[in-house]
Amino acid sequence: MAWIDDFSYLLTPLELTEEYTSEFSLGKYIDIHTDDNFPDLEAVDVVIFGVCESRRSTNDDVNRAPDRIREKLYRLYHHGRDIKIADLGNIMPGEYPHDTDSGVKTVVKSLLEHNIVVLILGGSQELTFANYSAYEILETTVNLAVVDSVVDLGEFRDDLSPDNYLSKIVLHDPSYLFNLSVLGYQTYLNDPDSLSLMEKLFFDVHRLGQLKADIRLTEPLLRNADVISFDINAVSRGHSPAGNNPNGFSGEQICQIARYAGMSDKASSIGFYNYSPQLDNRGTTAELLSQMVWCTIDGLSYRQKEYPLLNKNNFVEYKVHMPDNQEEIVFYKSLRTDKWWMKVPYAGGMDGKLGRHHLVPCNYTEYELATQGELPDMWWKTYQKLG
Repeated sequence: MAWIDDFSYLLTPLELTEEYTSEFSLGKYIDIHTDDNFPDLEAVDVVIFGVCESRRSTNDDVNRAPDRIREKLYRLYHHGRDIKIADLGNIMPGEYPHDTDSGVKTVVKSLLEHNIVVLILGGSQELTFANYSAYEILETTVNLAVVDSVVDLGEFRDDLSPDNYLSKIVLHDPSYLFNLSVLGYQTYLNDPDSLSLMEKLFFDVHRLGQLKADIRLTEPLLRNADVISFDINAVSRGHSPAGNNPNGFSGEQICQIARYAGMSDKASSIGFYNYSPQLDNRGTTAELLSQMVWCTIDGLSYRQKEYPLLNKNNFVEYKVHMPDNQEEIVFYKSLRTDKWWMKVPYAGGMDGKLGRHHLVPCNYTEYELATQGELPDMWWKTYQKLG
């Protein structure tokens, strides 16, 4: 596996100080990068690595987050799912933050080229930009989902930071971004101009209250994402003491969202960011993050590899005629999982670099809206971007 030499020098080994007494502990199951072992990535399904970068964050200890999360993660139990996991260790800070970014991009790019799912333990959330930049190898556009209370567009002219990394992604040239979804935003924490810009670009934002009322609404949004970024501050301080937000998702809800992220057939990299150990006196937030990572891995083991246009025998097709619309809306329902998709056409046909975005995950509610003559919002926004 000579390709590993392209990035292995960027990763530092882990110093394991704990003995795991149970053979079912994840610490015994995961192939870990240590001084005398670099994981064999042949047939590995998912790779974990940490990024010890904090220089752009207001919390200067987020560089210690990856190892604090691992301390809790490795103690959790593996439950026999047929999935191979490797932990490659940590990317340490380069001379400048952009050097760290380059390292993240190099590692993610190599792993994506070999169809390995990537889990990133941050570090601060602007590392999402480095992760996203690796997707130039796909030579097509991708979808990004961010679980956050704030739409971090900030000021584009400022240096890259956790507060403006989304503007750097949205305005990056060349652009690889087709859709951006923000899950769990809180209106009073967001500049009205940021929400207005999201609307003008036909991106989608989803309020915390709407998603907390029915956490299942997050599933199709995550099923549509290639890159997923979690800000731990999306969780309420009552469930995440190291966070800065009195309101947010509960611990149980954020773990369900993480499991949906893992189950997404499309998602190929998922990051967990903005955890400050110094604010976490009892380690509760580290425990929550470890459980989020565990749920993501568990979700990965339940991937179904469903795509209606490739194997229609496993799906029921529904056609809904819309009033004042020449196009029928075509829906597909899986016979195995009861999941729904809708097909969005455009004049250029199904080929080309936008071809993978014609089939949009949805839920039964959107089908019901269509049967009542109401155009689903996600269908309309996708149609605008395809046009």
